[in-house]
Amino acid sequence: MISQQSKVSRMAYYRNFNCKNDIVLYFLESVFCEIKESLPEECEFWSKEYGYVFLTIMKKYRAQFLLLDNAGYLGMVQTMFNEANIELGGEIPYNSIKRYNLYFASGTTLNGIMEWFRNECKESLDDFYQAMVDFMGANINNSGISARIID
Repeated sequence: MISQQSKVSRMAYYRNFNCKNDIVLYFLESVFCEIKESLPEECEFWSKEYGYVFLTIMKKYRAQFLLLDNAGYLGMVQTMFNEANIELGGEIPYNSIKRYNLYFASGTTLNGIMEWFRNECKESLDDFYQAMVDFMGANINNSGISARIID
């Protein structure tokens, strides 16, 4: 079912992928690559512009993320979220307690998005984005959460 939903032909599956995890990883990397390529060059992590691009593209793949959730692959999604947060949010020394803030933000974001998807995105993207910003306790229009994580 995952190979069908990801629009990978059976022949391409056997030629290019060793297992379903490879398809999931390829899909996730493609989504995060699309997000990065859609951002303007000077877009700050957790800026409002970043948030809108991120949520718009995530929503575009809502059905696929729900399928991954139902198939038990949400752990892989969380790992990709963590890696993207670290890559885009900046380096924090491994021995700093502040590094956990990236994981808190990542887990909160994914959990909120998945609940929004399960609820059929009834709230507008604007309303969902604002709820996310309010919960994170950051004024994303100004310095953003990354400044709070690193400080």
